[in-house]
Amino acid sequence: MLICYAMQGLRIFCDVANHRSFSLAAAQHGITQSAASQRVGQLEKKLGVKLIDRSVRPLTLTEAGAEFLRGCQELLERYDRLEQRVSRYKTQAEGVVRVDAIYSAGIDLLNHVKESFESLHPGVRVVIEYKHPDEVYEAVCERRCDLGILSYPERLQQVQTIPLRDEPMAVVCSPRHPVASLGRVQASHLQAWSMVAFEHTLPVARHIRRYLRDHGVQPEVVNMFDNIDTIKSAVAVTDQIAILPKRTVSRELAAGTLAAVELGPRLVRPMGVIYRGKSGQGFGPAVQAFIDYLLKHAGPEGDDGVDQTEVEPNRQLVGSRG
Repeated sequence: MLICYAMQGLRIFCDVANHRSFSLAAAQHGITQSAASQRVGQLEKKLGVKLIDRSVRPLTLTEAGAEFLRGCQELLERYDRLEQRVSRYKTQAEGVVRVDAIYSAGIDLLNHVKESFESLHPGVRVVIEYKHPDEVYEAVCERRCDLGILSYPERLQQVQTIPLRDEPMAVVCSPRHPVASLGRVQASHLQAWSMVAFEHTLPVARHIRRYLRDHGVQPEVVNMFDNIDTIKSAVAVTDQIAILPKRTVSRELAAGTLAAVELGPRLVRPMGVIYRGKSGQGFGPAVQAFIDYLLKHAGPEGDDGVDQTEVEPNRQLVGSRG
């Protein structure tokens, strides 16, 4: 218990240093701002040096604090790896699996996976939070979650990727649009229609632009949005088209409010699971069990009967970026 308490104190200090805020770090650990300040104060008293300059806003590290932060990060990484190795000796998975995902990863699908997994593993609780892609990367890098789920996973330092699935993209439009009557549309023909696109900084936007450019197409982009929900709403009431993952419009296709036409040549949106650590590094039983279940029920082999519909909250409420 003393080791756990000491490690928690180091984690609180690291989070205060990373956020440059006692209040944000305290919220992350479910404690009061005063408690977080006291824990850092205990470290400073033990070491006999000031680690954080509290006289400025935002907070800054002292020279000693910067040195201590580097050492703490190394120590916590080594401790986490040791804990994972030892936890493999458990005979039954138990604990908490924390997952951060982008909204368009499929809220209905992931909730179904979470609930069915927990019913099979009553000792494990899965906590899923939905965020912007950059926030997912950040949470994984800072070990605030065990796994991240997002599109177009990029290789970053200390982040590894497990491929999840490739989602076919389709041309989405109103059922009244001329494209809706086509069984398939070539990318080279899209020049004829105006388009609603993703905000240009998102990974999905960059890949769609590259795809169209490679096929000699520069459609007129009338509007750009940073979430799928708004794009779907715009397309449904205008004569514009959009390129979206087909599975994200399953509910609208069933309701007849949107149409989706196969796009040629084929374009896919790769989805991946990212984690902090080295390639081939073992996970604890709970995380490993969830990864195995996720790959089986939401991976390349299909969703095994899981509802394919999506719940894409409006950006004004929580956002839904690609």
